Amino acid sequence: MGILWMILAGLFFSSMVGLIKLLGHRIPSYEIVFFRSIIQLLVLIIVFWRIGFSALKTGRPLLHGFRTLIAVLLINCNFYAFTQLPVAEVTAIGFSRNLFLAVLAMPILGENVTPPRLIALIFGFIGILLVARPGDGSLEGVMILALAAAALGAIMMIMIRKLTATDSNGVMMTYPALGIVLITSIPTFILWTQPTNHEFLLLILMSFLGIIGQWCMIQAFRLGEATAIASAGYTRIVFATIIGYSFFAELPDTMCLVGIMIIVASNLLLICQESKRSKTESS
Repeated sequence: MGILWMILAGLFFSSMVGLIKLLGHRIPSYEIVFFRSIIQLLVLIIVFWRIGFSALKTGRPLLHGFRTLIAVLLINCNFYAFTQLPVAEVTAIGFSRNLFLAVLAMPILGENVTPPRLIALIFGFIGILLVARPGDGSLEGVMILALAAAALGAIMMIMIRKLTATDSNGVMMTYPALGIVLITSIPTFILWTQPTNHEFLLLILMSFLGIIGQWCMIQAFRLGEATAIASAGYTRIVFATIIGYSFFAELPDTMCLVGIMIIVASNLLLICQESKRSKTESS
């Protein structure tokens, strides 16, 4: 059941990304980010209205503030990359956050460098180079933003590890959403692009697809074993490739496909190593 929920999460997230790319033909990415975040924030306000806003109290405001700043940069880099680059490529680059996480976890969390982890990192970054192909085209700067989003995602995951010890999921979702709304509201209202009625409906649908995808992912980790669930998450690349080809005539070339497979394989190796390490520590 956990794997099924993760596959559903991948389908919802990939559908959301498809709408981001469709809307990005005319609506600026920061405005899409604004709509995505304000609808999430409104949903969270309704939730906390029922359970009490005292549940938003936190003893780590500085860490939440830094995480909010990271979230603002991450989502804007990511959404802009999806509007400009093939969906499957940005999705694959996004999964490289696990590689960046493995690198950052060594000095920050004190984790050891094992030979299998080192091999996975080397091959993983080779895969990134095959997908990104630096110096190969005019969209090189956008690819750098996609890589920056992956690196920021790794920093975000480290902060989430620290915050989950003291704060709830609702708290960790609310503060970044609030920060993103406040910051993106500035360019949104200054450089406002009026959505058509059709685009406005798509913006709402895109936002709810993201919220439902998050819920499915949480449900997946609640019901399934972490290693299997994380592995099932890579179905997002399949969904992204299908959506990219069906709606935007995007088909990754051979070198890109090889790079994607290497990124997935290196991530799976890291997941297996993490699973073995956790079992060793618990035994």
